[in-house]
Amino acid sequence: MTNAGYENQKPFLDISHIRTFSASEGRSVELSKIMEDARQKAIGLRYSALEENKQKTERDLLVFLSELGDDSDYNGDFLKPSESATNATRNILLQAYRSLTDFSLLPKFITADGDGGIRLQWKNEARELRLICSEVAEFNLYWQDGEKYSLEKPTLQNLIARLKWLKEA
Repeated sequence: MTNAGYENQKPFLDISHIRTFSASEGRSVELSKIMEDARQKAIGLRYSALEENKQKTERDLLVFLSELGDDSDYNGDFLKPSESATNATRNILLQAYRSLTDFSLLPKFITADGDGGIRLQWKNEARELRLICSEVAEFNLYWQDGEKYSLEKPTLQNLIARLKWLKEA
């Protein structure tokens, strides 16, 4: 039998062997300390990756919203988003995304509605979610799953729940 392909792999640490060996030799090995240090490092790396993803998502959202303020795209018939709509949308999105642990679900579209408001759309499989902010910063939340749909007045918790619902599709 040959070990082809295994010669470059690092050996694993057999903790049961260390415990048995240490006990038979009368040595004391603080395995729990070693394991706790390794766990803390793993948590630190995971937290760092989450923070990095969260910051990237927040940056992307802010860039998308700032692009809506470009005056060259608007005229008297198609109004740019109002400052209150932009601020309200930014605030609810940042609060919602900061409460999530998965930052991969960015809106598919962030657009001006032409009346001073903003529309956002997420889509995953047959599920669709739209957040609509009017010129005076009033929100509506529309969701659809195949033939089922509804229009709701969103709260922050409701938006977070709908984003999680959308991700589950």
